[in-house]
Amino acid sequence: MGITIRPMAEADRLAVLALLLELTAHEAGLSPARGTGPEVAAACLADDREKADETGGALMVAESDGRVVGYLALQLVRTGPFVHEHLRDHVYIENIVVGAAERGTGIGQILLAEAERFARATGRKVLHLGVLEGNDLALKAYRRAGFETASVDMMKVLD
Repeated sequence: MGITIRPMAEADRLAVLALLLELTAHEAGLSPARGTGPEVAAACLADDREKADETGGALMVAESDGRVVGYLALQLVRTGPFVHEHLRDHVYIENIVVGAAERGTGIGQILLAEAERFARATGRKVLHLGVLEGNDLALKAYRRAGFETASVDMMKVLD
């Protein structure tokens, strides 16, 4: 299977929305705080596009046999003074998803390698991403790619 990583084009919109719908449905199963449905997927894509445009990030797709099978949304971010100066400027992986039929084939690792390539090309030496508690397959994939836990985000819903 030959995988091509390329910038997302407008013609990819429906395929990317389908991937984001899969992602939001999966995440809604892990956390009651997560929304899903076509409107949420469309809002995620709009947010990804806005953040990428504002920060100099990128929206990328993985393509196999003419089909979009993965999606990667990146943004350039600067962390505050509580982090060592040389680690502040980084690439944040806002969204990464591989279609259910292609999971476990290495496409996620290829997308993570693209995020690393993008970071190096923009002069960043650090990648960040968030992962939901209980998303064990994603955690395993990220650790395999060299990520380690840097912090834990917590939430309390107030009545």
